[in-house]
Amino acid sequence: MNDYSEVLYVLHIVLIAIRATENPKKARIFADVVHNAPSMITAGTTEEEIAEKVMLNANRQGVGNYFSKLFAKAKTE
Repeated sequence: MNDYSEVLYVLHIVLIAIRATENPKKARIFADVVHNAPSMITAGTTEEEIAEKVMLNANRQGVGNYFSKLFAKAKTE
């Protein structure tokens, strides 16, 4: 059974960052990176596949380093 703890941790932190930022461009980029995660969880996609998709989106948007650090931190939580 998949508990999605790492993806949910990343989503949690990103939603806080979106809420806290005064930079609309940053908020749009972060939202674009993670917006498919909830539907992928609902569809039963594995956590590994979701993380790969998030990282693909993050790298495309130029924020891969930030998301890599979030996923690394999620592994320790």
